[in-house]
Amino acid sequence: MRPPKMLEKESRKQPSNAGRILATPRDVYALTWIGHQYGICLPQLQCLLGEQPGRGAEHEGWISEGAARAVVTRWKKAGWVQEDQLRVYEPFWVWLSPLGQRKVGLSYQHHDLSRTDLNRLPHLYAVNAIRLGVCERSEEWVSERQLIREVLPQKGQMRLHRPDGEIREKSGRIIAIEAELSEKKPEQLTSILLQLLRGERYVRLLHEEGKEVACEQSDGYSSRYSQIWYFGPPSVRRLICKVRLDLLKERKITKPEALRIEVFWYPVAEGNDEKCEMQEKEEEVRRIKEMRM
Repeated sequence: MRPPKMLEKESRKQPSNAGRILATPRDVYALTWIGHQYGICLPQLQCLLGEQPGRGAEHEGWISEGAARAVVTRWKKAGWVQEDQLRVYEPFWVWLSPLGQRKVGLSYQHHDLSRTDLNRLPHLYAVNAIRLGVCERSEEWVSERQLIREVLPQKGQMRLHRPDGEIREKSGRIIAIEAELSEKKPEQLTSILLQLLRGERYVRLLHEEGKEVACEQSDGYSSRYSQIWYFGPPSVRRLICKVRLDLLKERKITKPEALRIEVFWYPVAEGNDEKCEMQEKEEEVRRIKEMRM
């Protein structure tokens, strides 16, 4: 028996959301990730979307460039993102539009990546690479943008140094992440290390009494960081290890504090490089433990 003509006609009606672009769980995850990190470049987006590759994926852990471009085209059509090639011969970058931020519930001031200092892009790239390379999905990553909101000094106070990100483990451990691509002056690096190790106590004394008193009277105090992970190229790693060892020799930090500072390779080590990285770290740990105090 055929259904009545009216019902037959109604059954052919287009759904009410026809033509609209609806956000998938993967969209929400990726857009939120990008919003917290300021932006992302195309090859990194391929890896990010590859964490949830979807049906018919040809690769494990990443999607093709064409597939990533198709996702960006869809996001742009919905008005959620902006994209642009910011430097010649380099892939384009993607960042959230004001509408995109509202879509995933982020209330940051809109950051137009096309207007950012071009010298900042390698650092943004490095922090993204570190997050993609070392932070497990089961762990909570807290971005610099989030930390800026959490740590707002009162008027007249010094701002506690904030790392480039934090990994907050289920066990309660908090790990500070620093991407260091160029060498800082040893004095500046010393101050940052002491802030990361000893927290607000050191910063307050530094502001009120100076660095010598701050170093002495903050002894025994600890920041919230169980570990501080530095990622850098060879020259930067050598400098960090030297400053760490000098602080230990001068009795400005203790051996347990020195061991909380870990130095990793950047670009993030993979494959055979991981073994070389481990050997380098083990040698530095041996030097710390053998240091006579």
